[in-house]
Amino acid sequence: MRKLNPNLPRKRIVREPSCACCPGCGGALRAMGEDSDEMLDLVAQAWQVIETVRPKYSCRTCDKIIQAPAPAKAIARGKLSYAALAHIMMAKWGYHLPYYRQTQMMAAKGVDIERSTLARSAGYVAALLDPIYNRLREIGRTRIKLHTDDTRLPILAPSTGTTHKGALWVYVADDRNSGSQEPPIAWYRATMGRAGASVMSELAGFAGTLQADGFTGYVAAVHM
Repeated sequence: MRKLNPNLPRKRIVREPSCACCPGCGGALRAMGEDSDEMLDLVAQAWQVIETVRPKYSCRTCDKIIQAPAPAKAIARGKLSYAALAHIMMAKWGYHLPYYRQTQMMAAKGVDIERSTLARSAGYVAALLDPIYNRLREIGRTRIKLHTDDTRLPILAPSTGTTHKGALWVYVADDRNSGSQEPPIAWYRATMGRAGASVMSELAGFAGTLQADGFTGYVAAVHM
């Protein structure tokens, strides 16, 4: 096994001899070095409940009620913190763990949550991230060069037993190899089909160079 990453957190455990003197003659001991060995360990993921308590106080003079404001939540009246939502979304979209598997894994650790709750949460998270996505796209369309490509993406068609022929498009602006100091940008868009109209709407206002394959939809987009 290769050497363990030196940037990982480390827990040092020192195993001292069972006695503080020589077991043979009883003489005093002096340090002369040490042997060490490393093992990769896993700290178990732990779910916890954050209880936010806001005491109420009343003024003895005017009876006005004083209370700290409630903290902001990712989802109004929701039960999932920002960290919990980030974990669930990353597991789904980053590591391709379906919601039903996530609920099983969470249940094994004492968390009882419905798959439908996770699915609804994804919609709320998408709405929260939408301004960031739009800003990335806005900045990307001002670049002088964009790279793009698409891949087929089967999308479930509920109650039909089939899938739609969708597509996943990626748009990238990264000219660091050409000496550019601008930070790289990448954004994705999923569509129900592979029509050129999808590219045209995504690249509206783009006036730079588009590097892509021979898909006719790209040609229409750069000449719109």
